[in-house]
Amino acid sequence: MRLTHEYTLDIEHRFKYAYVAVLVLLLVVMARLYYLQVIRGEFYHFFSTENSIKAMRIPAVRGMIFDRRGQVMVDNRPAFNITIIPQYVVEPKKTLESLHKLLLIPLEELEAIWAKRHTQPRYRPLVVKADVSLGDVGLIRSRKNPWPQPDDTFELRGVEVDVTYQRTYPEANIATHVLGYTREIDQKRLKQYQETYPGRYRLGDVVGVRGIEERWDLVLRGTDGYEERIVNARGREVDYAGISDELERRAAVPGQSVKLTLDRDMQELARDLFGDRKGAAVVVDVRTGGIVTMYSSPSYDLNRLAGPEGGRYFNQLAVHPSKALLNRAIQGGYPPGSTYKIVTAIGALSEGVVTPEEKITCRGALVFGGRPFHCWRKGGHGAISLHRSIVSSCDVYYYLMGLRLGVDRLAKYANLFNFGRLTGVPLSGERAGLIPTSAWKEKRFGVPWQEGETLSISVGQGYDVVTPIQNAYFAAQVANGGRKLKLHFVESAFDVQGQETSRMQDPVETDRVPVDPKIIAMVREAMVGVVAEPGGTGHRQSVRPVTMGGKTGTAQVVSLDTACHGDECRDHAWFIGFSPADEPKVAAAVVVEHGGFGSAAAAPIVGALFEKYYLIEKGEVAPEGEEADTGKR
Repeated sequence: MRLTHEYTLDIEHRFKYAYVAVLVLLLVVMARLYYLQVIRGEFYHFFSTENSIKAMRIPAVRGMIFDRRGQVMVDNRPAFNITIIPQYVVEPKKTLESLHKLLLIPLEELEAIWAKRHTQPRYRPLVVKADVSLGDVGLIRSRKNPWPQPDDTFELRGVEVDVTYQRTYPEANIATHVLGYTREIDQKRLKQYQETYPGRYRLGDVVGVRGIEERWDLVLRGTDGYEERIVNARGREVDYAGISDELERRAAVPGQSVKLTLDRDMQELARDLFGDRKGAAVVVDVRTGGIVTMYSSPSYDLNRLAGPEGGRYFNQLAVHPSKALLNRAIQGGYPPGSTYKIVTAIGALSEGVVTPEEKITCRGALVFGGRPFHCWRKGGHGAISLHRSIVSSCDVYYYLMGLRLGVDRLAKYANLFNFGRLTGVPLSGERAGLIPTSAWKEKRFGVPWQEGETLSISVGQGYDVVTPIQNAYFAAQVANGGRKLKLHFVESAFDVQGQETSRMQDPVETDRVPVDPKIIAMVREAMVGVVAEPGGTGHRQSVRPVTMGGKTGTAQVVSLDTACHGDECRDHAWFIGFSPADEPKVAAAVVVEHGGFGSAAAAPIVGALFEKYYLIEKGEVAPEGEEADTGKR
């Protein structure tokens, strides 16, 4: 192509715009370089040679836990931890020796802590000593030279004092198995939580373990914040003019607090009533399913568990023969004894194998298969109907009811009231117990069911195994006419401003046990007679200012068939009941291991708990810090 003079002039005209664009770009680049190297040069040189930006985590305050009347059950307090940040440690051996001398921690223990740096990023701190005293804080801060010299006595570069929050419990042993505790997350739980809740958990987080702390961890834990700070090569925080405007900050969001259905005063009473005895007590609101009391004895000290020696204390508990870590309310399996006669009575009436008026004669024993099955009353009860059989707890009556029903029909009604199944109480580790059937025995032992075994299970012995929470749930369903409940501990949750964020929904009146309400009313009336009528096995509780119904139980222990010594040979004591008698509000179940007779060991505990509840509802027992309404003006 031949270029003409006119075309050349046209191209030269266009080049002017390109020259201008390139010139402008060069000016922008030169201006930026001038800003970075001349105006801000000293600033960036400062960072590139001696300093770095470190993101400091701001831990969120964990939400508090209150009882149903607003009394504090779990609180927080500031705590100081001595930590090492591997990234800033210059002489590890000298640093560990310095900590050994200052904090009196064995070198072997410090070396084991230092070895953990290989399992996490170098910038993440290692906790050397948790929840230290102010004296230890002073030792570290007073001996840490901000400008280290070769002849310094102590090498503490990378050693920091972190401020965090520690759980504290005004009453440390009244609801341990329900509340749970907190500790640093382990690898197994971290992996599980990261898969279930992506982005919410990371190494070093403190999480709830067991109980309410675990179940409601996402609500209680809040969201950590962070703050960027400048540190020099020695790990010391420094400042620089204008840098604060360029650092990022995010405030921590405190966790939400929760209000429980538990009553702190009733928990304290349950603890005092049990003393050194083993067992459990459960009180349920029959209208809502809220658990008012759940106490497992023996208990343990949550403040010790949350303290610096918590790991050692836990290991002691784990191997102690008292099995204090076991939540007997939901994990303790016991023969139900005569409390199970209520199930047998409901089954017999529902299947029509007996009428309320039919009288059966008890002469003190029933001979079956050439063997006498004794009643607890040696002389017998004479001719009695269903009502009186419950009031006086006649064994012979229920031996016959068991034979008429058979094992499988008896199991049917036990299952209807949730025996042999989980109640769904929101705590981990609940035990389902055992209600035997003919098919179960065939599968388990490879032999058919024997009728003689039916006599034992009809009065709550033999293979029958129930938990206190199941028995309390059963008593609640009898008390409210057969309405099923959703057992729960948390009534509501609210944020730091006190605004309610969630609330337990009121129960729906649709789901009921498929049993004639008239039959349930009949056995409930007989349970009232157990306490109110002379000769009733719980009649001694009739002197209390609150009316109640109930059923005693005395369960033989397995060890009776083998060698046993002292209290190990005594029967377990049961009592289930409800109060007030006419319009029940609460139901309860109490078992005292090796307590002997239910009427003597367990019934007084239930009666005292009902009386306490009655006084609280009347306002005569005020929450801590308030004045009770005594009625005196």
